[in-house]
Amino acid sequence: MVAAIIRARWRIIHCRCWRVARRFGTKTAEKIVRDDVLRLTYVAADMAGFARDQGYAGPPFAWDEEDRLRRRARLDAVFFHLYGLDRNDADYVLGSFPIVRREEAQRWGRYRSRDLTLGFMAALAAGNPDAAVAG
Repeated sequence: MVAAIIRARWRIIHCRCWRVARRFGTKTAEKIVRDDVLRLTYVAADMAGFARDQGYAGPPFAWDEEDRLRRRARLDAVFFHLYGLDRNDADYVLGSFPIVRREEAQRWGRYRSRDLTLGFMAALAAGNPDAAVAG
């Protein structure tokens, strides 16, 4: 059921938002989103149908917390760019999640997802979507 919902929503997003291909260096926003959503979503065999719909026929991806944090941050950065938000706007939006900020500060001593998202925003703006962002 979840896989069907995700497939249906992805098709809606795909059809409505990607008419103009925004590029970040050699990759389009669509390619970045598609790849990261696939890696974040296809972590169990029951999502194989979704993976096949995305053109992937391999096994599920391993659950890796660090990789997932970075992919979510890059997705946030892509969507901030697509919505036309700059670094200050993004910092303001990310600051509106005090529970996330508090939990991350307890775990890592800083608001890591914000730091990564802002780092990915800079990397995308520089045309380097695969940059090794510190954070």
